[in-house]
Amino acid sequence: MRLRTPDRSYPLAILAILLAGVSVEARPIVWVVPALTRVGPEESARHVRQIDLWAGRGEYESFQVIVRGPAGGLAGATISVSGLTGPEGRDISRENIHLYREQYVHIVRGSPDRGGTNRPLGPGWYPDALIPAGNGGGDSSETHPEHDKSVRKSMPLTVAAGKNQPFWIDVFVPRSAAPGEYHGTVTVAASDGAASIQVTLHVWNFELPLRPSLRSAFWIFNNSNSNPPVSYADRAENLRFLLEHKIMPLAVDPAKEREFIDRYGLNISLLKWLDTASYGHCDQPAAPSVADLSALKAKHQTDLPLYVYLGDEVTQCRDIFPVLKQWGRYVREAGLLSMLTATPLPELRGEDSAGGSPAADIWVLLPKQFISNAQDVSAARKLGGQFWVYTAVVQDSYSPKWAIDFSPANYRMLGGFLSESQGVSGLLYWAVNSWGIHSVPDPWNNLIYKENAPGIPPGEGWLVYPGEDGGFVPSMRLKWIRKSVEDYEYVEMLKKARRGDWALQIVTTVAPDWAHWSQDPEAIEKVRRQLGEELDRIGSR
Repeated sequence: MRLRTPDRSYPLAILAILLAGVSVEARPIVWVVPALTRVGPEESARHVRQIDLWAGRGEYESFQVIVRGPAGGLAGATISVSGLTGPEGRDISRENIHLYREQYVHIVRGSPDRGGTNRPLGPGWYPDALIPAGNGGGDSSETHPEHDKSVRKSMPLTVAAGKNQPFWIDVFVPRSAAPGEYHGTVTVAASDGAASIQVTLHVWNFELPLRPSLRSAFWIFNNSNSNPPVSYADRAENLRFLLEHKIMPLAVDPAKEREFIDRYGLNISLLKWLDTASYGHCDQPAAPSVADLSALKAKHQTDLPLYVYLGDEVTQCRDIFPVLKQWGRYVREAGLLSMLTATPLPELRGEDSAGGSPAADIWVLLPKQFISNAQDVSAARKLGGQFWVYTAVVQDSYSPKWAIDFSPANYRMLGGFLSESQGVSGLLYWAVNSWGIHSVPDPWNNLIYKENAPGIPPGEGWLVYPGEDGGFVPSMRLKWIRKSVEDYEYVEMLKKARRGDWALQIVTTVAPDWAHWSQDPEAIEKVRRQLGEELDRIGSR
């Protein structure tokens, strides 16, 4: 992504406006920034009206347009996005472009600050919630398919003097798009004039697969405390919502699996939620029989990998290790995958005096556990174990965190370049809607899970906001995670093209290990551009 400053004619344009008797301050003040930038509510305006984007087919690319209230404020304005005109008259229509109004949320209590290289930014106002504002046509009745009814009206636009109103714009590159340059415009119009942003999208000659290479499991929780209860996890539109952002819901209705695989790229799912041990609760029942597990598997699509979640954060539950290994053996014999959030200690790997096969096929660890248990991780890899990563609260001073008051790079790097450089094949996250478990009076303005609980960072388990009728409204953080999945895909595609070693060398310039990684948006984008240009070169041979 590249921003371009206006040419030398810009001061002359201002002079022409003044000579015409029109106050510059009465016109909309607009500028453009990349997706990985946050703009504060009173941040000074920048004189950047052009942006260059790069993407492959089947990929999302995003940017932001900031509208600032002039002296006297701005009222009755609209913002609209044109389609993108491409080579030989080929266009990317407005149906592939979606506009959101960014809503600021106020963080009163910041995350715990453990010092180190990755520190929270602290209390303040953060743009985060994304209110659907149509597909770029400026009509608030025309909303994104991921949320049928706009929660809060986005048009006409009102911005107080000296305040900023950011807009987020998603561009999806159709799988039928021809390589080349596409051009479009974002226009903010008011009664006293209009201002425009020029957009150039460079479509590379390669296509991202529908089914992401990075596997994942993101919990959706129901709200059983509300009256009436709200079943967020049982709503097909909420499952599609996550899939459209290239992350996998924990589990889906078997009746919907075929559609979700073929249309939205579902790549893994939970067999069934079984009552197993968890942090502080070291009670593990006897394993289901192979026959029972096989009968459950028969209800699902044969081409969908399925896993059984054996236990959650149970490294300290040593008394149940033999039972966990029994679970793992039966799960494997039934043709399923076993997943365990625990350190791969010798007793769990089957490399102690008791012997046996490993408890897990998929080990899920915190970044700090990869470091503190490096020898165990290496031993489990030699036995064929896969590794996923997860994050929760603020447990170290260096790895990526998903609380709202950490830099945007935290969301981009964990599942993308860091997962690639560290040999991780999946992401686990404990909740996208933690406000549904422990309800807060106003989940749009109070982003604390378990109010008044010490050490809980703002935005923990909080990647979406409550929409109407049990639906979801996205956050900017969810969009950054989606981009991380696409970053991961670039490297996987280069591996298949026998350029994996080269790709990983490039990736390690910004993501050498869990404790050392770049938070510089320009450096991250530079790496993505290098990888994309190589894929384009290969695709154009």
